[in-house]
Amino acid sequence: MKCNICGCEDFVDMNSRKNVRCRNCESLERTRLFWMYVERFNISRGDKVLHIAPERGIYQGLRDKLGDGYTTADISPENYAFAEGCRKIDLTDLDHWPSEEYDYIFHIHVMEHIPCNIAYTLFHLHRMLKKTGTHLCIIPFMAGRFDETFEDIGDQERSRRFGQYDHVRKFGRDDVGSHLGKIVSLPDKFDVTQDFSEQALEAANIPPSHWQGLHIGTVLSLKRSDYKLAF
Repeated sequence: MKCNICGCEDFVDMNSRKNVRCRNCESLERTRLFWMYVERFNISRGDKVLHIAPERGIYQGLRDKLGDGYTTADISPENYAFAEGCRKIDLTDLDHWPSEEYDYIFHIHVMEHIPCNIAYTLFHLHRMLKKTGTHLCIIPFMAGRFDETFEDIGDQERSRRFGQYDHVRKFGRDDVGSHLGKIVSLPDKFDVTQDFSEQALEAANIPPSHWQGLHIGTVLSLKRSDYKLAF
């Protein structure tokens, strides 16, 4: 097994998950699966990509390929010193970002952190896509039903309800059609073995727990028109 992003063959533990984090680029199972989908786009110079909360390995894989067409951004850009020119983006205040600007918008595990109505953020991200653009993201789905609060309930209660101290919501698997599914069009079935061979997934150290269904690493590939509410 080796990391399909950087080529490293050394993996270390991540909390209770054994041998899942690449020692070199720090990719996780979901990052490597995400990169497999990114590579299918054959992105090249001339494409414009907005990468929110950039992962180190993916940044390194896209930086030289895209040049000025690659924009990285985060609410706290100072946390991404490796990403030269990382811009500040507040996903609760996107009205001033340009429309039909990007061929691709990428992010992994961001939507659970945003303290505003998620339909607002998704509306503007899809508005910012070109008409043929793609919004590729990973939103963690967890057991149970959707839950959300913007109140100050403390780190311990946030961890209990949402899985992490800095999350404001949980995307529940049991009622996805009543929350995220009301905002964007989702496929009826998630099965990455329809896109990649089991051998390729195993070679990139992506375990079977990430191959099917809604989970913490499910990759969503959405077109601009998949936003269900009117522009």
